[in-house]
Amino acid sequence: MRQQQIPPLVAKRAGSPEVTAVVEPSTSAGAPAAVQRPERPRPPLQSYLLLALVAIAAFAFFWWTREDTSVLFIPLGFTTLWAPQWPLIGFAVMLAVLVLCWLTRTGAMAAFGALAVVIMSYWAAASIYFLDRIVEVPQRLTAGNTRDQLLGYLNPDWSYLLFSNVAGTSRPIWGEWLITLCMAVVATLIGCFIGLLLAMLASPVSSPNKATSQTVKAINSVVRSIPDVGWALLFAAFIGGTAYGLGALAAVLALIMFNIGIVAKLLGESVDAVALGPLEAADAAGANLVQRDRVAVLPAVMPSFVSYSLYVFELNIRASAALGVVGVAGIGGELSRQIGRMSQGYENVGAILWALVLVVLLVDLLSMWIRRKLL
Repeated sequence: MRQQQIPPLVAKRAGSPEVTAVVEPSTSAGAPAAVQRPERPRPPLQSYLLLALVAIAAFAFFWWTREDTSVLFIPLGFTTLWAPQWPLIGFAVMLAVLVLCWLTRTGAMAAFGALAVVIMSYWAAASIYFLDRIVEVPQRLTAGNTRDQLLGYLNPDWSYLLFSNVAGTSRPIWGEWLITLCMAVVATLIGCFIGLLLAMLASPVSSPNKATSQTVKAINSVVRSIPDVGWALLFAAFIGGTAYGLGALAAVLALIMFNIGIVAKLLGESVDAVALGPLEAADAAGANLVQRDRVAVLPAVMPSFVSYSLYVFELNIRASAALGVVGVAGIGGELSRQIGRMSQGYENVGAILWALVLVVLLVDLLSMWIRRKLL
């Protein structure tokens, strides 16, 4: 028996009789056809003309406040115009953004946001002379000294890592890697668990009261405001010198504070997003605050806590190398010493950097394997 062909239905949108959407009937399998949506209207032209005036005003401001003297000549056949190079390039980028937003039918406010991003980016780059310095990079890369450095980095001396000792000591270089890993493990364990406690106290979902939540959030903000190098300088000054034990202790304490700031911030946001169903069920059962957090909050945020802890462990490996600038123990201290005697051999620095890349990759693979097993 032949199926009867049902014509498509034409639906009119309420309040817009001129806009129609064609609705195909369901097929024999019961799957309805896709609905054709009306095309997005273009934004008002007056709004984009106003944005163009904003771009012109920004161009004039950058021209007036420029400090470089580089100009761009524009031949027109009968004459040649000139304009300051970087303000003109910035103005061209602003116009390109506006044209792209117009062609994609972007709203006026979204286009203004994109234009503001371009203006702020140009202003920030001009303030630090980034645009003038970036053009000098090819010349610097072809200089003799830079070429020797790059060749040294690309041809590392692996025997230095395996068989050499730290200058003035009997400790092997590979032992510094072991110190670095131990510092990362200890800092991750202590910092992440303290961060978990602060995250629970900072979130209004699991905090005893609003005063406690606001106080802990303020403490977390202070902890995050000081970078890891700043913490290392403070602890190295408080506990003394950069000896073998004290240098490691200063680095561990700095990494702990660094981990507390990260975990407390990220995990606190995860606690804020916990579903209300288990919380209401715990309250209905008469659970107190500790029981409520244990049965309704911790199980929900534990996968995030494990993921953040593994991420922080990876960060600690890299951060320990950066802490070498303050003279702490580990491979970071050896890297700082080798950079200080850079003219005597770039191969040693290259070996440390390449080994650092390999160690971070191995830690990342291990973290991925642990995530697959636990989460």
